[in-house]
Amino acid sequence: MMISVNKALYLSVFSLFSMALVKGQSKVPFGVVKAEEGYAMVRVHKDDYRKIIDKIRMKTGDVFIYEKPAPGETEWIWIKYPEKDDTDKPFVRYDSITKEGMVNKNRVVFVDKLPQFTPSKSKNGKSLIFTDDSNPKIPGNQRTKVIIDVYPSNAGFRKQVKDADGNIIKIDKVKTWGIGKELPQGMTEIKSIRVQQPGRGSVFVRDAIKNMFQPTMDFNNVGVTAIDNDHIFLYMINGSGENRYTTIWTIKQGKAESQIIYKNPE
Repeated sequence: MMISVNKALYLSVFSLFSMALVKGQSKVPFGVVKAEEGYAMVRVHKDDYRKIIDKIRMKTGDVFIYEKPAPGETEWIWIKYPEKDDTDKPFVRYDSITKEGMVNKNRVVFVDKLPQFTPSKSKNGKSLIFTDDSNPKIPGNQRTKVIIDVYPSNAGFRKQVKDADGNIIKIDKVKTWGIGKELPQGMTEIKSIRVQQPGRGSVFVRDAIKNMFQPTMDFNNVGVTAIDNDHIFLYMINGSGENRYTTIWTIKQGKAESQIIYKNPE
């Protein structure tokens, strides 16, 4: 069952950017497994960080949240990551970060330090376009693209659920992101995300973008990176103030496979 990540985690994750290990890592605290062997082992420890009680195998492309250097270690970092859903679903959204452990820093890389796609906007200004320009020999019309379409929201016509404090927590029975007690005037939302690749591509399933309000249009807060053609990552910092949230999608073989999303107030 999904459990909200507590506020202390949100704040601790984003307060670590000044540390030497993540110097230059300024956008998002997401890391990804990138190992020649195709996997990395996460050592799960007891309270003293030393007693190994389990080992979890993470595959190339698996995403985690960097938390801190592992206590007393120089080659290992402490990470948090969602517990994988064992069911065979075409897409999974994780808004609960329940697992943690150590991983060797030589087997991982920060997502926003991977090769970046080139950002641009559509002529009408409503779409963000990211193009893989890493190989200039590939014709422009054959290069991989990720396109985010942002339009005015119709959430005001949909069924809302509020908590005891009056915060809108669900619309159409799905958790909301980027809003508080009221719907902002002129509110926008992600209407679609499209992946275009030679020989394959897709439109994100509705569950991958539903109720994601106030998406950023600032290229300082959104980016697309990749390990290779089969492993692409789209990250965004959306909303503002107490309603800010951060998310990342894993795009595998042209389709959205999973998403990590959580609230991190400014």
